[in-house]
Amino acid sequence: MTRLPKSRLDQALAALVITLVLVGIAVLLPKAGQWLSAVPPGPTPVATPTPTAPPSAVLLPEELDRDLQGVMTIVNDQSFATAFLIDPQGDFLTVASVVTGSAGLRLVDNTGGSHSVRLIGIDADLGIALVRASNDGTPLAFGDPAGLQVDDPVVLLASPKVVNLRTATPAVVLNRSDTQLTLRVDILPGNIGGPIVGPGGKVVGILMASGRALPVTVALTDIPQWRRQAGTAVPLAPLPGDLVLRGTDTTSAPSAGPSIQSVSPARASAAQVVLVTIQGSGFIDGNALRVSFIPLASPSGGFDGLEPTLVNASTLTVKVPAGRVVQDYIVQVTSGDGTVTSSRIAFTVTP
Repeated sequence: MTRLPKSRLDQALAALVITLVLVGIAVLLPKAGQWLSAVPPGPTPVATPTPTAPPSAVLLPEELDRDLQGVMTIVNDQSFATAFLIDPQGDFLTVASVVTGSAGLRLVDNTGGSHSVRLIGIDADLGIALVRASNDGTPLAFGDPAGLQVDDPVVLLASPKVVNLRTATPAVVLNRSDTQLTLRVDILPGNIGGPIVGPGGKVVGILMASGRALPVTVALTDIPQWRRQAGTAVPLAPLPGDLVLRGTDTTSAPSAGPSIQSVSPARASAAQVVLVTIQGSGFIDGNALRVSFIPLASPSGGFDGLEPTLVNASTLTVKVPAGRVVQDYIVQVTSGDGTVTSSRIAFTVTP
C-alpha cells in the first residue's frame, strides 16, 4: 500500500471535514425552518368590532303624527280596545271580539270626546269588525304586507289620549304568510285591534292577539261591502274604570277662535258637587258667561253649571251640582260676549 505524504493527507482530511460540514448545513437548514414554524405563535390581537349601525326609524315623525290622528279607542260594556279610521265617512276597523255581543259601544277620540257608534259589519271567521262614528280624524292608508321580510321592524300604534297604552310600540316580524303575521311585540289588552304600520306609515296588519296580526289585505274583501251598509245604532257604553285618559293634555291643535281643549275631571259623582276646570282658548268674561252640559245621547237631563268663573282667556271653572242624571254630556261654553263654543269632549256623571 502506497502511503500519502503527510502534507497531502492533511489536505485530504481537511477537505473531507469541510465537505461533511457543508452537507450537514444543507441537511439541517430545512429542519431548522420546520422547527421555527412549529413554535407556537403568540396570542393573536383581538380585532376591535365595528359598531353596528342602529336600524333606521320605521316612521318619520310627521308620518307618526299623521297616523295617530286616526287611531282611537273603542269601548264596550266592560273593556276597551283600539280602532283606526280607514275612510273619510267615519269607518273604523277593529277586532270582532270587542263588539260581538256588546250591549253598548262608544268611540273615544284623541281629545277625550265620545261618539256614539253604528255597528256596520262583523267577519267572525277573520275576527274583524267595522264600526262607524262621526269623526274628523285622518284615515290611515293601507300598505302591502307581502313585502315584509323576517326581522323587518314595524310599529304598533295606539291612541295618544290613553295613558294606559304606549302610543307607538316597536315590533319585529318573525314570520309572514298570506293569512297571518307573527310578531315579537309587547302589548297590553287595550292594544288589541290596533294597526301595525310599516315604512311610510301604511297599515300592514291588524293586531288580533299577543304576537299575532291579520294582514290588512285579507280585510279588503269585506270592507267594500261594509261601506255600502247603514249598520245598526248601538247604545252608548259606559266608560270603563280602567280607561285612563290624559287629563288636561291636548293631543290635537286647537282651531282658530274660541275652543275647548280639555275638561278636568272628566267624571263626577251625582252624589256631590264637583268643581270642574275647563281649558281652551278665547274665553271672554261678561254677564252672558255660562257653561252648559248637554246630554250626548238623550233628549233630556241637560243643565247649567253653577258659578262659572273666568280665570283667564284659556281657563275657567264651574261647579257641577249634585243630583244630575247619570249619563254623558257635551260641554258647551257661552262666553261673556255671547259666543257659543261646544266641545267634542264628553263629561260623564257617574252614580
